[in-house]
Amino acid sequence: MSRLLLASSMLILLASPTVAPVCVGFVPPVEGAIVEAFAPEGTYAGHWGIDFDVPPGTMAGAAAPGVVAFAGEVVGVRSVTVDHGGGVRSTVSWLGEVAVGSGETVEIGQPLGRFGGGHEGGLHFSVRVDGAYVDPGPLLGCIGGGYSDALALVP
Repeated sequence: MSRLLLASSMLILLASPTVAPVCVGFVPPVEGAIVEAFAPEGTYAGHWGIDFDVPPGTMAGAAAPGVVAFAGEVVGVRSVTVDHGGGVRSTVSWLGEVAVGSGETVEIGQPLGRFGGGHEGGLHFSVRVDGAYVDPGPLLGCIGGGYSDALALVP
């Protein structure tokens, strides 16, 4: 009886139409391993984003469509912040050169600037929702997929 039930279940599953996974959220700004995770502590301490291990010169792209809210330098660090609407903003930092200007509309993957090196952790990527930093990791990729193998932390 259990074999019959198993066989029937398998036939039903195989005959059912398949649905492609639904992807939501951001794409990573670069391809590379995450070498520093989101680790907030206190008001100013901690690490308020994730760092990707990429060589200097790597082009960083927009994680999602939006409007460039800031493109420039703060305390010696070149960054680009994209406003995605709904109170959501993403920022790439430690750029050697910036490829966009404030007010410019960008599409997903559009080049924002090149990683300039000079930051031990690599290219820094952060996300704010209504001004508060959130872990960007869960926003990357498909629902239920978590971090992809390409985004695994390196020991």
